[in-house]
Amino acid sequence: MFEYFKSHKVITGIILFLLAIPFAFFGIDFYFRGGDAIGQVAKVDGTPISQQEFAQALQSRQEQLREAMDGRVDQAMLDSPEVRKAVLDALVDQQVSYRAAIESGIRVSDAELAKVIAELPAFREDGGKGAFSVQLYEAALRNRGMSREGFEALLRRDLMVGRLRTNLAATAFVPGQVLDRIYRIRSQQREVSQAAFDPQQMQSRVKVEDAEIQTYYDQHKDEFRIPEKVSVEYAVLSYDHVQRQVQVAPEALAAAYEERKAALQGAEERRARHILVSVPQGATAEQKAAARKRAEDLLAQARKAPDSFAELASEHSQDPGSAAEGGDLGFVPRKQMVKPFDDAMFSMQEGEIAGPVETQYGFHVIKLERIRATPVPGFDEMKEQLEADLRTQETNKRFAEAAEEFSNLVYEQPDTLQPVAERFGIEVQKSDWLSPQGSESAPLLNHEKVLDALFKDEAIKDRRNIEATEIAPTLLLSARVTDHQPSKERPLTDVRGEIVQLLTQEKAARLAQSAGEAKLAALGKGEDAGLSWSTPEMMSRDQRREGLTPEAARAIFSADTAKLPAYAGHKLDDGRYVVFRISRVVEASGMDAAQRKSLGRQVEQMAGMESASSALESQKRKAEVEINAKALDRAS
Repeated sequence: MFEYFKSHKVITGIILFLLAIPFAFFGIDFYFRGGDAIGQVAKVDGTPISQQEFAQALQSRQEQLREAMDGRVDQAMLDSPEVRKAVLDALVDQQVSYRAAIESGIRVSDAELAKVIAELPAFREDGGKGAFSVQLYEAALRNRGMSREGFEALLRRDLMVGRLRTNLAATAFVPGQVLDRIYRIRSQQREVSQAAFDPQQMQSRVKVEDAEIQTYYDQHKDEFRIPEKVSVEYAVLSYDHVQRQVQVAPEALAAAYEERKAALQGAEERRARHILVSVPQGATAEQKAAARKRAEDLLAQARKAPDSFAELASEHSQDPGSAAEGGDLGFVPRKQMVKPFDDAMFSMQEGEIAGPVETQYGFHVIKLERIRATPVPGFDEMKEQLEADLRTQETNKRFAEAAEEFSNLVYEQPDTLQPVAERFGIEVQKSDWLSPQGSESAPLLNHEKVLDALFKDEAIKDRRNIEATEIAPTLLLSARVTDHQPSKERPLTDVRGEIVQLLTQEKAARLAQSAGEAKLAALGKGEDAGLSWSTPEMMSRDQRREGLTPEAARAIFSADTAKLPAYAGHKLDDGRYVVFRISRVVEASGMDAAQRKSLGRQVEQMAGMESASSALESQKRKAEVEINAKALDRAS
């Protein structure tokens, strides 16, 4: 029943993303309260997107960009209006998709949600291979400052959105004639040779005048400026540094074990099957009565043949999350299910069949299969996890205290970082020259707030410590300028050679393109252009020679081949202009069954994605979206 979740790795990605969000200083429950205290960046049909939610999504996106670029990224680009708008658009799309999923009647039952969570390796014993552990689950959320209700609400939302997109994509249909046409286009081969016009060979014909050099310099002076630079010293307080100083006393471990053991003793899990007769939202009294009567009939049938309950559930249950497995919900602890269901299940005896139990999903007929007590692990078995939990708790406390003291010290003694270095046992580091765009040699200084502060007048003129800045979750940094080099203009005499080289390359590329286009025009008239062609090679749209860009391939396959040889031309990214000669065309033979199936799957997937995007874009146009531009601004 969970093939959707098992076969879509994006679900695992969603869950890992939710767990990876650094909620060190605020709980996820805030995420759902709307954050009115700090404003809203947008509303979608009245539902707010909080400023905190936007800030968290922006930070996550910036981290993705840094990772994708190996840290070599312009800090201004990370917080550019384009990036901020893209993040907000994604949050709006997410909210629109969620509302569309609700309106489409998509639901993720508690049983489905529980099973998805239970199958996550992060919450299973024996390194992800064993049974689901409630203790591991709660510890993982607790360590990240997340509530169980908040995490499950987010996960349910994202599963619903994923199912909506899958449902929309499944509506795409590609006729057989279209598949045949696509196959012929993609599989057609053309025999191609080429003649290249290299700008390097044209440079001897280029002359750059003094007036051109002066004009270029005057129009591009900013490109030849030496940027303002500073060198700094800085100190970093990290969570890891604090954690290394935390030791867990044996008596604390023993006390924690006794507390955990007391909580576990007497706990139990129950395994049940159920049959759901669903009731749609907004159902009339007559519809509810009919559903209850149907559930009562199924209850009577189940009690007459208790051993056939699974078959009865498979045939009649309307719960998509369990019907295929005979209504089996697996072992669950208390408070895992919705309250009416949970209360009923934990009041039953093994083998008992009860119902109808009414929940927001409809009416349930329940059979209790088995009751088992939760085993209490021994001290040695729990020691490692208990020690990790206690160390995390103590580190969280100490880091919060240290962060406050660190911030106070750099403010109270603004002309030196030595006090924080001595207090926390950290090193004052020194940087090379640093520009407003950052430095590869000191990546910790490349945070936008740090760079902004370092290039302010008070930091440069007064050499004061900048405010302690959280450059990453649980990573604080302060710095002070030790030397400064103002921005200055490079004189023309210093950059003349660079300008001559640039202008020479530009002119040579234009000459190469003009020469190539002239030869292409001559060939088009049937004239002998006197070109030296490379060895012909067969190529298709999907399989082209190395170094040939998609744009060049498009030019080749757009050429009219009614009369051969045919010709096409294209300017490559390296400045060369290439004339292509097409001497032979080989049409594809018909597809076999395997090829048709594979291509059909690819095309339907693309069409499905387009269909889903179009449907959701239509929903977005209908939605009432309000943007609070002032709250969205980076200065807010």
